[in-house]
Amino acid sequence: MSRRQNAFILVILLMVSVVQESSGQSGTQENDSLRTYRLSEIVIGDQTERSRSLEAVRRISIASIVRSDASAASALVRLIPSAHLQTNSRGESLIYVRGAGERQVAVFFDGALLNIPWDYRVDMSLIPVGMLGGISVSRGVPSIVYGTNVIAGAVNLQSRSLDGPGSHVEIGGQVGSQATRMVQSTFMRKTSRWSAVASGSIYTTDGQALPSDANLDFNQRGSSVRTNTDREIRNLFLRIGHHFSSKSEIGISLLRIESEKGVAPEGHINPEIDRVRYWRYPSWNNTMLIVNAITNWSDTGNLHTTFWLGRFGQDIEQFAGIQYASLSDLQRDTDLTIGMRITGNRKVGPGKLQGAVNWLSSIHRQTDSANSEAATQTGRIARRFFRQMLYSTGAEYELLVGSESSFLLGVSLDGSATPKTGEKPPRDPDLAIGTTAGFRRNLGTRHVLRFSIGRKVRFPTMRELFGEALQRFELNPDLRAETSFQSELALERSTESVSGEIVAFYRRTFDTIDQEIVVVDGEKKRKRINLEGSRVWGMEVVGVAKLSGPLAAEGHISWMDPKGIVEGKELTLNEKPGLLATLTLLLSSRWGGTAQFSWVQTGAVESLSLDNTQVRLPASSMFNVRTSLRKYFSTTGVFLELYLGVSNLTDEVSFYQLGLPGPGREIRGGASISF
Repeated sequence: MSRRQNAFILVILLMVSVVQESSGQSGTQENDSLRTYRLSEIVIGDQTERSRSLEAVRRISIASIVRSDASAASALVRLIPSAHLQTNSRGESLIYVRGAGERQVAVFFDGALLNIPWDYRVDMSLIPVGMLGGISVSRGVPSIVYGTNVIAGAVNLQSRSLDGPGSHVEIGGQVGSQATRMVQSTFMRKTSRWSAVASGSIYTTDGQALPSDANLDFNQRGSSVRTNTDREIRNLFLRIGHHFSSKSEIGISLLRIESEKGVAPEGHINPEIDRVRYWRYPSWNNTMLIVNAITNWSDTGNLHTTFWLGRFGQDIEQFAGIQYASLSDLQRDTDLTIGMRITGNRKVGPGKLQGAVNWLSSIHRQTDSANSEAATQTGRIARRFFRQMLYSTGAEYELLVGSESSFLLGVSLDGSATPKTGEKPPRDPDLAIGTTAGFRRNLGTRHVLRFSIGRKVRFPTMRELFGEALQRFELNPDLRAETSFQSELALERSTESVSGEIVAFYRRTFDTIDQEIVVVDGEKKRKRINLEGSRVWGMEVVGVAKLSGPLAAEGHISWMDPKGIVEGKELTLNEKPGLLATLTLLLSSRWGGTAQFSWVQTGAVESLSLDNTQVRLPASSMFNVRTSLRKYFSTTGVFLELYLGVSNLTDEVSFYQLGLPGPGREIRGGASISF
């Protein structure tokens, strides 16, 4: 038998052993004692409550987060339809949605933007999950409430909270392959007026497991651990909330994430011929102070306000070789950000009017030094300051026609200005109009039809305009903003045992920002360019089903055709898979045993080589399995869970991009106790 067939037999036997004592009762319901809180439908600072949804929205519950055993949010991306996790040559794990680039997707935490404005993206692998109480993801035509640059989607991360008065303590630990270790704890307390949350975690690993068949030509030491992929992540989250009355409340949060990590070098580049990123991040930290407030006006509307201060800092070390012993370059980045979002809605006539104001100002300070150990003696230190302001204001009106239909029309004005550009030439401010329209129709009690269409612009980031990445990029002062037109048509179905939706979508983008390889003074560099445009069309199928007895299933499959347009010809976009699918089966037993089996399919992708040609990377199928034993002690109020899981059971080779394979087989086990 093949290795994969043996793995399938192992999975089946494991699941059967877990459910053999199951009763005839349905095991699809979550054990409420696992978490004594739930994800509230209204979270301060997330988004205003809306009576309808014209977007494709996916909600990931606390139970799904727990069952993932994830240390970071990057492991949760597979739960999002049409979403793909892409780890680039900088070691950043980024989220792509519906074939769109990572800078077209915004990630929020309790309403505050996590994307670092310098580059307008965030490393999902450095966002701990222990502080998360749920996730909601909006895909497709964006609402005006999300502000500037949100073309393809918005990921809303929501912090932990208790549903009612009381207290909750949770302590957990995990060990796994490559000396992986994680400990985390959470304390929550809530009274009629006050609430408090304190959560923290520490995660360390010696590196990422390397698939046995990866076969890298260069820049790999040993065969079991990917070179230079060790990391350590520490985080602390604190929040205090106060309810002034049933109509108003305020919350103040402090988030601190610290990390240090290595970056896997590209395994297809010969260091004797071309330059390789031998990078390490000795320091990566993000601190945010978030203030949320909400005011309700009886049944007529509400007002949400989010204000945040952020300080992001990172050091990038470039080494001379794979020994990581001789430091050749150092870059220090510091970003100071102030942001604000105000959204409100109010009943007006036969419908509801919603307005939003978003404003963000960020200062990026960058220090570059060549051979930094001697820089203070030679004076070869370059300090540069950059500043960008992003702002957006808009309104939507939803007209309700009876109880079965609604129509929406919205418009926004988005802007970008870069008053400080380092030593680079200044740029004029940019302005753009955004529009959105759609309708929703209930077709009986089980089906809903919806359609939406919109236009949105993404302005170039400061890094795209001015960042050289330790001399790796040639700048393009003529870089233009991207303009995207998109639409989607969806049919939803919901019954007691099955719910899901089918979504057809289309996006046409003009002046798509991409990269090409250029030669400057005999050295190959990357350069950002505007393509004539790009287009993506595709279909999603998303569903959840309660099957017979103790078996439940959920999954999604997305088929896309992402193309770039160059000189009138269509070319496949780089690192944008055409097929994404996930299927999860969950079995539960009366005595607390569970088994979970997941299949994750990623289609083939094209990746850019150093000679400007595209190299096709193969499709991959990942199989993950997890078993657990959960026990609630009613006399003491203590809940205990023990679990064991295996990711990439068959040790399948997958590639994020050329020369950068994904992780191989990894084993993890752990325990958590709560009371």
